[in-house]
Amino acid sequence: MKIKIKHLLFLAILVSFLSSYFFPGVGDDVMVQNSITFIGILFGIIVGFFIADLYSRYQGIRSNAGTDSSCLSTFYFFATILASETKNKKWLGDVEKRVHNYVNKFMPLPWERYSETEKEFADLGKSLKELKYSGEKANETYSNILNVYNQHSEAREKLVMFGKDKLSWGEWLITFFLGGLLLASLFYVKNTSLVSILFTGAITSAILLLFMVLRDLNNLNFGENIVSIEPYERVLDAIGKPRYYSTKRRVVV
Repeated sequence: MKIKIKHLLFLAILVSFLSSYFFPGVGDDVMVQNSITFIGILFGIIVGFFIADLYSRYQGIRSNAGTDSSCLSTFYFFATILASETKNKKWLGDVEKRVHNYVNKFMPLPWERYSETEKEFADLGKSLKELKYSGEKANETYSNILNVYNQHSEAREKLVMFGKDKLSWGEWLITFFLGGLLLASLFYVKNTSLVSILFTGAITSAILLLFMVLRDLNNLNFGENIVSIEPYERVLDAIGKPRYYSTKRRVVV
């Protein structure tokens, strides 16, 4: 079970200040104090870059997930019109089933495995090949639904790309190393005064918070319902299926 970031934040602050209070530290050390400034600047630059990059990725996924889910609903809408024009309710039922299969396959997947929806996406395209139609109005509707399918394909490819764009183990290693070194230095030079305890506890809390933000952005826990749950639940509404995914998608931590 995932822990909400507000609960982790409270826990991080509590642990930070308790550690700062009970750990006495060594006291002033000129070499360590000079190193703290350099390490802090380097840590801030690297973490800031990673957060900016991951947030940009989140925005890309949010935008394309909206397009992806919207195309699914629009695809089904045009399919209802096309089925009415061709008097082919059986074909519409097949399209409904394929859209449902797509959403059913997608919802439990973590973003880095979004490419596993390839078969369900291809099945949607195959449904267009299976329809026989004639007439100017049906031809125009068919052209519209092909355009929607093309937009869906583009949005989906971008989602596959964004989903795999996560921090590597090397980037995590650098971040943990610098963060750990900074924390070790802070606790080394602290003393038992109230100012030192509060200062060390506050900075430790901030560092832990940055790690939590990185984790949530990396795993797309940040705004997860808005990005990956609610838009596809509206697709289920559009095809007349119940919203049975009340829990959040699984993510790899």
